[in-house]
Amino acid sequence: MTAKPTPKSVPPEAAVELATVAELLADLLERETAHVQKMQIAEIGPLQAEKSQLTLRFQKAVTALGGDGIAALGGAARTRWLAAGRRLTTAATANERALRIGRIATERLVGAVVSAVRQSRQHPAAYSARRAASPEPSVAGIAVDHRL
Repeated sequence: MTAKPTPKSVPPEAAVELATVAELLADLLERETAHVQKMQIAEIGPLQAEKSQLTLRFQKAVTALGGDGIAALGGAARTRWLAAGRRLTTAATANERALRIGRIATERLVGAVVSAVRQSRQHPAAYSARRAASPEPSVAGIAVDHRL
């Protein structure tokens, strides 16, 4: 009969780090989502560096534990990880949805502006020296930053 492998011993600090970083990342994603929903664009930029750092910390924590280590979590560490993991999943899903909706709204707004500019070019807005309509009014360029 084959012996069942014993689960890998999980260092308590590794389990704490995984749950802590998941909680911090969920907090940040919830803040970012609220800013996106309120169209507070200026507040989103400063969160990006922290989001990158927390994401790297989370990846390192998951890698340090590995699948076996995470599966071997027990007791309070397991309970905390499951709660943090569920919250992180919910926050990440809501964040992705808000960012996607914001991007779509921005693209529609840009499309409407471009259509309005094109339409205004079809109707002359100036006269030449001979009092005939100019073929093309001068229009300043438009640039839109799609990054959040």
